[in-house]
Formats: sequence, C-alpha cells, structure tokens
Amino acid sequence: MKHVYDPTTQREITSRTLDKRYPISYPYPQKVPIQLILKGNSVRIRVFVRYSSKMFRYYPGTNITYADVAEAGIRRNWSGKYQMSWLEDDGYEMSRAHASYRVLTQDNNPSDEQMQPDPSSARVTLEFIRYQTPQHVNEYPNQRFVKVKLAYSEKKVGQVTSPFWRWGWGFLKSFQLEALTLNWSRTHPGRVTVRQSNDRHTFQQECAHEFGHLLGLGDAYAADYRFYFEAPGTTDFMMNQNRKVNPQELEMVLTAHQFNRMQYFPKQFHLSTFFRGMRRNFKVNHPPKPRKK
Repeated sequence: MKHVYDPTTQREITSRTLDKRYPISYPYPQKVPIQLILKGNSVRIRVFVRYSSKMFRYYPGTNITYADVAEAGIRRNWSGKYQMSWLEDDGYEMSRAHASYRVLTQDNNPSDEQMQPDPSSARVTLEFIRYQTPQHVNEYPNQRFVKVKLAYSEKKVGQVTSPFWRWGWGFLKSFQLEALTLNWSRTHPGRVTVRQSNDRHTFQQECAHEFGHLLGLGDAYAADYRFYFEAPGTTDFMMNQNRKVNPQELEMVLTAHQFNRMQYFPKQFHLSTFFRGMRRNFKVNHPPKPRKK
C-alpha cells in the first residue's frame, strides 16, 4: 500500500479507496434526508426532496417544471468523475482498460503491464426521491425530506436556512457566522429557497450552489459574514462563483457526512479588505453634478 502526503497538513495519507477513507454510516437513515452511499470509489447521493407547489409550475418558455430544471442542473454539476491523487483503483478503471484493450486488439488475456487505465477517480451519481411518489410510499414511508420552495420574485435571493428553532446555537458549535441561520447537521441540512430567474443556466447553477449547502458546505466567496474575504484558490469553485464542483469540495462533503459537522472554507480578517467590501455593499450612486456654464 503506497503512502502520499497531504500538502495542506503535511500528514501522511494511506492511499485507499473512497469507502475506506470515509466510512460513512447513518444509525437512523430514515432521519437523514440526503444520504451518501459509498461503494469502492463510487458515491451515490440519494436526495429525499419535498417541493412546494410553486416548484411544479412550468419554467418560463418551456413545458418543464422548475423542479425538473433544478434537478437537471444539480445532476449536471455534481455527478461525474473527480480525480484524487491518493485514491487507489477499486477495480473499475482497470476493468474498463481491459475491456477497451480486448475490443481493440481481440486479445482476451492482456497483462496488467499492457493496460493504461485512467487515473483513479471518485464516481458520483445522484438519485432524487420525491415526496408522496410510489417509491416514497412503498419503500421509504417514514423518511424525513428536505423542503424546497420557490422565491416569490427574482429580487429574493436563494438561500438555505435552518428552522427558526435551530437558529443561533449553531454558532456556539463552530464559531462561524454562517451557522447563525444555517445550523447544519445530517438530520437537519436546512430548508431551501431558490431564486426565480429567466436565465435557465443561471437558475441551474444557483440551485447547484444551494445544494452544496444542503450537503454541508459553507460559502467561499467574499460575503459580509466572511469579512469580505474570498477563500484562496476557489475562484472556479461551485461554492464561490457557481462554476464547477471541485474535488476538494467533494472531499469536504464526505468529511461533513462522516463527522456530522458542516465544513467551512478558510477566512481571515483584513481591515482593508473588510472596509473595501463595506464600501461596495453600501455605495450610494449620487447623480452627477451639473456643469457650471
């Protein structure tokens, strides 16, 4: 078994498959509305979701509901393959390489030395189970669901918040300002409000971002509760600019579910950065002064 080092902690990591590195289990799965099911290097994200009635309206210009469009965006962004340098092949990549070699050469017994498998990767798929569908009623009758509703206007921002009775005391566990209204846990990941948008791509990317919060991730962009500090090296991350899910984000999700603790991106307080952010937020655009004749 080979050994590698985590560059952030300088600690030795025993290279292994994903399910061995993150032995995630749920003592009471019926209380967990979003579950990570690991086998080898595959991750199945099972989402039990309850949409509000507005989410079943047709998305503007289509005959597809907001719920369908949201799920499609989340699938497109979060499913796929994520390369991680410490991963060992669980047999999947070598099997694919063997199959390709046999098809191309008609050699049914190639040696491992002849194979060129792809780098070991985490393989993520998603499964959505909706409230009051036959699958819910027949297979998961006592399951807890995460609630998703549509904001009443485009001016209303998308967000994930905990029920009011969970507010405040989450801060005492993490000392993170984000935890004041989102006291995340595996059994209470939060309630979602998605913002209306006539731009389909924007809507789907925002849904994928909010889904990251449900999975246990904090924000990485320069928000006021982060002292307007952007987490270094996260410009293209989903939790920063809604762009693309990074392998680091997936590992943070796995860590959140393993230890039942929300994962936050690093932040720092710099006085100059804080005041620049304050000025941007509260800048007043005064009308130009008329020129003197």
